Amino acid sequence: MKLTAEQAKHANYACAALALVILLIRIAVSRRRQKPLDASFFLVILSTIVIIARLIVNYYYLRYGTASDALGNAHYFNTHDYHLIKQGSILSLVARVLITASCWLQICLLLLFYSQMMYGIRWVSRLIKICWVTTASTFVAVVLATFLECHPFHLYWQTTPDPGTCIRAYVQLLLQCVSNISIDLMLLAISYPILFCKGRSWKQHVRVGTLFILGTFCIIVTIVRLISIYGTNSAQPTRSLWASVQMIVSTFVANAPTIYGDLHVAQRKKCEPIIRRMSRPELWPSNVSSDIESSIQHFLTFPERAATGSSSRSSRKEWFDQIENVP
Repeated sequence: MKLTAEQAKHANYACAALALVILLIRIAVSRRRQKPLDASFFLVILSTIVIIARLIVNYYYLRYGTASDALGNAHYFNTHDYHLIKQGSILSLVARVLITASCWLQICLLLLFYSQMMYGIRWVSRLIKICWVTTASTFVAVVLATFLECHPFHLYWQTTPDPGTCIRAYVQLLLQCVSNISIDLMLLAISYPILFCKGRSWKQHVRVGTLFILGTFCIIVTIVRLISIYGTNSAQPTRSLWASVQMIVSTFVANAPTIYGDLHVAQRKKCEPIIRRMSRPELWPSNVSSDIESSIQHFLTFPERAATGSSSRSSRKEWFDQIENVP
């Protein structure tokens, strides 16, 4: 069963809304913590703009149709309305660039996250540098493939005579998916050995392990996307749907660890005033302070009480009971 343009539109709305919610939560948490405006903040802002732009472009090219779908689904698209098909075909190229930019921006956010988390480990730093070079070069390659697969350029919206398979953009799709999988494998190569590193807290191991699982899930989604699009002869609604699914998955993977870390730090800072207050007796209420002081004096007399034959165990229990009653 082939996906319709309307179904693809609804899927785009849902995935774009979820992705924007994730990005806006990250921005809000970051500003509440008053973190400095670093590179990751501007990448999140840019990701938000790209997702909104893609949502608008998707609406129009799914409405107008493309040359690829006009050839394969003459009963669905009005092949006589050549002007709209031309616009839809051009917008579909823009949408492919935008989804590539969205996914690659999430890769950049993950690389920045790993750079901060694994700072000081030489081999990780070298692998991250390789990832940066690979990310930049593959992005340029995918964008070039998007616009150069059909030559001359007007073949992208040509319906008669048949322009061939170039309008189905199999080369662009294969290059994008293989590049994405390759970078994901490199990111997994960074996180895998760290799972077994000593000297790190269990929370750090959990965070890295979660990233490893989510990265594996990203690879699975990319493979399913590739198979599904080939199975429908590169129908544009199917391409749009699976691009949206990959967008929300990559957005979640790239931002969820940072959001969790920021919320954890905020919760810990909220508890710091209570801890500082407990460590400064002069800030305690007078009745509590006098009770604690008498309890401490009571505790310090343990040796003397032991010498007179009194029960040190019962006195110690009384002292701890008084300490636990401190608000």
